[in-house]
Amino acid sequence: MSDYIPSNADLFHSFAEHLLNYVSVRISQSWTHIDAKRFSSLQKLFSMFESAWMIAKDSNSTANVRERQRTQKECDKALRSFVNQYLRFDPVTDKDRDEMKIPNKDTVRTAHTEVHEIVDFKILIKGTNNLTIDFKTLGSNTKAKPKGYSGAVIIWTISDVKPNNNDDYTGHTLATRSPYTIEFDDNDSGKSVWVKATWQNGRGILGRWSEAQTAIVP
Repeated sequence: MSDYIPSNADLFHSFAEHLLNYVSVRISQSWTHIDAKRFSSLQKLFSMFESAWMIAKDSNSTANVRERQRTQKECDKALRSFVNQYLRFDPVTDKDRDEMKIPNKDTVRTAHTEVHEIVDFKILIKGTNNLTIDFKTLGSNTKAKPKGYSGAVIIWTISDVKPNNNDDYTGHTLATRSPYTIEFDDNDSGKSVWVKATWQNGRGILGRWSEAQTAIVP
């Protein structure tokens, strides 16, 4: 399968601009799972690229072209991470991904059709308002994700009591490396947070969810 994000600067601009506009509209309507700070950061990187891209189109000096290349590389990296963490799960649909020109999970060729491994994790304090999820496969001596897997899906929510089901968790991400740090707002300090996790394979199939764990946001 060819790379879904164009490398050509003009095509990259069109692709990224369309995706960001699409996401912006959906956030205002229903995509509350997307972290506002993370989306804002991606928008800023795109604006930096767009500015460098426009300057290089007017004057394609070596310095201008290299600046466009640098900003495109940074935006590309952030864009891929954003897609993997926020756009490959419900409530984002296959139709949404088709609209954004993001390949759906059934286009990923892999032999894995079931996920038997279970995520084992610890919640660690990492600075003010941050909690780190240190995860691995249950029974494993390493933190490496299982071969052919996308990563661990981690969900969390602020709550005084244990959530009844997964739909009650408001935070959602795909962590491709362990550990993963969750950043909370200042007003969340001192509140209880509940966390669960499961492995996801290359076809987007989820395994069994871990037992919920709780901690206090520092």
